[in-house]
Amino acid sequence: MKMAGSAPAHQQPKPSFGLIEHLSAQPLYLLCCDEILHACQLIDQCCIRIQTDDINSELNTLCVKVSQLEEAISQYAMTGPSQHLADLVRQYSGCHFATDDQAHAAYIMACAVKALEVMSDWMLETEQNALPKGMKVPEWPWDFYCEFVERQVNETERIEALDMYVIYLEPITTLPALKSDESRPLALYAIREATRRKGGLHSGQDRNKEMSTRDAALVKKARTLLHNGMPRRSVTTAVHRWFEQQVAKPSKERPKWVALETDKALTRKRVEAILKEHKVLLT
Repeated sequence: MKMAGSAPAHQQPKPSFGLIEHLSAQPLYLLCCDEILHACQLIDQCCIRIQTDDINSELNTLCVKVSQLEEAISQYAMTGPSQHLADLVRQYSGCHFATDDQAHAAYIMACAVKALEVMSDWMLETEQNALPKGMKVPEWPWDFYCEFVERQVNETERIEALDMYVIYLEPITTLPALKSDESRPLALYAIREATRRKGGLHSGQDRNKEMSTRDAALVKKARTLLHNGMPRRSVTTAVHRWFEQQVAKPSKERPKWVALETDKALTRKRVEAILKEHKVLLT
């Protein structure tokens, strides 16, 4: 399976390096890599604020303890004074010597971990549901397998996962104690981008209509090339290259038929399948 590249020997890997390396090897990673990377950036920021050279320090397990009790802490922190959040983190974690900044960082990190878990669980469940129960992962080329799993994505479930991702990050932006926290701008950005992506999934009210518009554009391009004398065997490659060029354009310059959430062009095999489906090419 495809893995992220190793960090240079002279560079100390970030705390989230292993997480990203693992998650980037999942077939649906490209559909939610932005959400994953934003959550990991929050985790890295907070680790720096909490870290200590003492390997036996209770601070090293602070985030784990806070993650387990994040809901209870959030519930009580919403109603109390601003300093109440740090007190709650110390109380629930049993780490009474943590500073306010360390306590806040542990809470933010716990929120980010929860949000990351949502996207990880969505990727895993979607992949598991893509194959018949008990069937082993086929020994297909990696790109082909990723494409197969992507075609099984339930857009309603994907939107629900993005909703939960945002819900877990929202306390970072709404709790009075974190109003001036250094991690708040990143959380706001992560929420805004996830909301934009969700809006893209909702846009047009019917994703199938978007997909049909895209397919119609590919078919029209192929028929134009054939009409202009291009050999039929060369059409798929030409249409695929053209589609890659359209997706690579800045969002404002893209044709309207390129869906907002499209992060990468279809594979050549998928373009060929669409052209065959619409009888432009022989099956």
